[in-house]
Amino acid sequence: MWKLLLLLSIIPLAGAWAARHWFWTRVRIEGLRRDCETSVKDLRVRMGLPAGRRGSETHAAALGNAVRECGLALLEREGDAIAKSRTKGAYLTRALPALVAVVAVFAIFSKRVPGGWAVAGAVGVVAIWTLLRLTGMAVEWRAVARGTELLKASRALKRVDDEQEVIRCAKASVWSTVWPF
Repeated sequence: MWKLLLLLSIIPLAGAWAARHWFWTRVRIEGLRRDCETSVKDLRVRMGLPAGRRGSETHAAALGNAVRECGLALLEREGDAIAKSRTKGAYLTRALPALVAVVAVFAIFSKRVPGGWAVAGAVGVVAIWTLLRLTGMAVEWRAVARGTELLKASRALKRVDDEQEVIRCAKASVWSTVWPF
């Protein structure tokens, strides 16, 4: 039975990995090659938000992430509860696999749970969280639309083709939020 649970848990993880690779990784690699001459810090300030941690990066992939994050912050500022939970859930998404792995290891070593069930349960929890992140992507798309609207209004980028590449990277960066690793 635990093998079936493990198999059913691996399916959404593999699907999320494939979608992230197809839609985000390829666009990110192209975006890393494009220097837009505007830093993330300057972009965030022009959009009316405080400068972020990665303020010195100038490539299109980082600017696309910043546009999406700015859109989420603006939606959150406007009172959108789903955007707020999406922002807070991003922190848990990064820590969840490690926490689940620690619990599974302790469960195996304490001999309370058979090893197969502990691994299947851990992978199942991460798969459920991945499915929840996939169902909340509509908020990310709205955030990208809001950030794109603000990017065009602020005219933060000097060239139109840079702006189009940043918008393309912002749309693709939505897929980077679903994979928990």
